[in-house]
Amino acid sequence: MATNTTDNTTGILLADGGCNITTATCNSCCSAPPSNTTSEEEPEAVIKVFMFEYRSQEFVELIGPRFEEHTNGRVKVDFSVVPYAEGDTFLSEIENGARLGLGLYDVFVSSPVIVGSGAPYNGFADMTEYIKTNYLEEWLDIFPGFRESFSSYNGKILMIPFDGDLLHFFYNKNILEYYNFQPPRTWQEYNDIAEQVHNKVFPPTNKTLVGSCLGRAYGAGNAWTAQVLSSMTQTHGASQGSFFDTKDMTPLTSGAMVETLKILEMQLKYGHPDELNRTIDLNQISMENEECMLSLNWGHAFVQSSNQGRLGVGRVPGSQKVLDRETGKLVTCNKDICPNAVYYDDIGFVNYAPFAGGGWGGAVNGNISDEKKKLAMEFLTFFASKEESRKWVIPKVGSQEYYAGYDAYRLSHMNVEDYVEQGFDREQTDAYLYSIKEGLASPNLVLEIRIPEVAKMGSIVDIAVINHLNTTKGITATDQMRRDVMTDVTANLTKIISDYDARATIEKMEKILPQYQKLRGVYGELNENKNLIGEVRWVGYALGFVIIAMALLFGGWVAINRKHRVVKISQPIFLHLICFGVVVLSCAIFPLGIDDSGSTERDRDVACASIPWLVSLGFCLIFSALFSKLWRINKVFAAAASMKRVVVTAKDVLKPFAILMTLNFIVLLSWTLVDPMVFERVYTDELTSYGRCVPQGNQWKGFVATLAILNFTALVLVNVQAYHARSINDELSESKYIGLATLSMFQIFLVGIPLLAIVYDTPSGK
Repeated sequence: MATNTTDNTTGILLADGGCNITTATCNSCCSAPPSNTTSEEEPEAVIKVFMFEYRSQEFVELIGPRFEEHTNGRVKVDFSVVPYAEGDTFLSEIENGARLGLGLYDVFVSSPVIVGSGAPYNGFADMTEYIKTNYLEEWLDIFPGFRESFSSYNGKILMIPFDGDLLHFFYNKNILEYYNFQPPRTWQEYNDIAEQVHNKVFPPTNKTLVGSCLGRAYGAGNAWTAQVLSSMTQTHGASQGSFFDTKDMTPLTSGAMVETLKILEMQLKYGHPDELNRTIDLNQISMENEECMLSLNWGHAFVQSSNQGRLGVGRVPGSQKVLDRETGKLVTCNKDICPNAVYYDDIGFVNYAPFAGGGWGGAVNGNISDEKKKLAMEFLTFFASKEESRKWVIPKVGSQEYYAGYDAYRLSHMNVEDYVEQGFDREQTDAYLYSIKEGLASPNLVLEIRIPEVAKMGSIVDIAVINHLNTTKGITATDQMRRDVMTDVTANLTKIISDYDARATIEKMEKILPQYQKLRGVYGELNENKNLIGEVRWVGYALGFVIIAMALLFGGWVAINRKHRVVKISQPIFLHLICFGVVVLSCAIFPLGIDDSGSTERDRDVACASIPWLVSLGFCLIFSALFSKLWRINKVFAAAASMKRVVVTAKDVLKPFAILMTLNFIVLLSWTLVDPMVFERVYTDELTSYGRCVPQGNQWKGFVATLAILNFTALVLVNVQAYHARSINDELSESKYIGLATLSMFQIFLVGIPLLAIVYDTPSGK
């Protein structure tokens, strides 16, 4: 039930800014809103906003009234807030409304996890055109990770971000420097430092130190678990998936989950004694009190910190071992397995996987009128604009916005001078902004899961981890205990997926896997019918090798028997040239067999560019050699018929051959330099495409026409010489055989060219 009154004792915390959509106790991380404001004058329109209780206070008190003022009272913003105690219904209300096509609310405000609840049923309006027309410059100012990944579903923009959560590593600079430690690079180093300072009295403050501070109460610790796990499961970017494999929805647990539990056990051992009962407030309060050495937190911990100049911010630790998805075991990270890893001389490669929670954003109901949609989009883009967002992301220290805790999500939020002007420490701000840039620019950025049933999945992992840590606290856990947890988690996650898919089949909905793939932007890539050549290429390659082998065999036979009368009469030099031409022409089969599978873009472009060379030069070699061979014979017999003695050497008849080959070479070189053939993929629909070689411009037509004329000329000249030699003894002329070969080629062209034209747009036919 949505209401404006709240009970802030229990409820649902969104995994973002310290909140997750799982039932939990909320200590100080969330604040309840007062009643909404009212307008004395009757507004022209009312925007109904449906949101979770977290963050509702600033919306009701400041954001809504500011937009109303912005519209000169033309629009009133009405908020319906879901209390903590009824948080389980938040996602289900959005999903049910989308499935039933309801327009009860105009705007939904939440973390991006709601995309998985409404998008599959077209419950959210596509804002792509509106943004291109009215908001493009502002939109491009948003970090690519937030605008392309969290805000989009299957290529459509469904959310406007106005908060950018990235997990950071925080440490107490004074303590770190006092004990002469360097910020940890791996989870092992994190635990080693925590162990060395835990329970020690810090002389400058006389306080007993805690090694690590991570609130792990139900609903608060999922981010820490996900961060550690992701550093072992994701190595090739978000399209690969960090908790589920985007290829088949397999949970990425196995050996990675076992190692994650081991790391979490050590963190707890050298952590705050009340970690299992406290939420994210523990992380921040302990760092503020300067009693904690290490912690993880979202960016609001920096914005709200009172320890200006004493709070260290850095890259979240990584892992030296990563998951082999084939075996389910951990392997040592190297350049090939972890292409985005950082190499250190003393410890080798470390895989980093910065975790982006997605922040907060707004979506527009897809089931309201176009006029209402436009108004709702205006509301969201107003709040997310550069000018308005700056008030929340870079607030004056101590102001009301300062305590709201919004994190940077725009490029324009990256100016350190803006923070210094508002009272922030320069050095600390530099470190914070660098951490954001480094994390969001990482090709291995981890994205928060936004699929249906995500709340149930998060709850399963959270409960399993908390129960395990409670059970093993104070004792040494065994690998078998960890494997049991991993097995149970995997089985429960698999069951949730199978149950949802079974229901989806009955209700004719989309299953979880394609939704997950669309949210990660890999649906087309993984399900596309690319009409690849496949195994057929090997048949073509085999035939190509047979032709080349036969040409080389015949060429070798000619060389061995070159002094034999018949071979000598047939002119071995031209026979060798013909064999070589056959080899060159046959080689065109191999680049024709190259496509997207197992090749780079450069490989494909080179293959396309080589095809005209091989076909044209091979053809020209064969028929130019035949022409020279026959012309030599005709010259000799023409002289004999005139009772003249004449010596015609091979050099005498190679001039036309050289001219044709040179002209071919010049045209081909010009074509390659001016308008080379490149590989392109043509999409006939969303999931069907085919590859082909095409020129980059229009100059190719002239080059093709020139080559066709040159090589057709060679073909005609051969047939003319063969005709003149028709009455000569077959031992010398071979005109019959040349005529048959030419006729066969004409037949191939006569049938093949129209056939290719018919199947031009039919990839499977080609």
